[in-house]
Amino acid sequence: MPELYGEYEGEAESQYVGCVVCGKTIDLFEPHPMFREESVSEVGDVVARTYHFCSEDCIEQWKAERDSGE
Repeated sequence: MPELYGEYEGEAESQYVGCVVCGKTIDLFEPHPMFREESVSEVGDVVARTYHFCSEDCIEQWKAERDSGE
């Protein structure tokens, strides 16, 4: 389930995070674009990482850079 939109339902140390692309402050309790990536660690545990974005433009820019290998 890579691309999501809504309120973050996971655990976080802070209510606010910076957009991965531009650094704009995001309130995790407000709906916003997210990208969730899951992988398996060396010991077999599932590791989930959620990237937060302030806008659709930022997530699209991030995906384009990620897909091009930048």
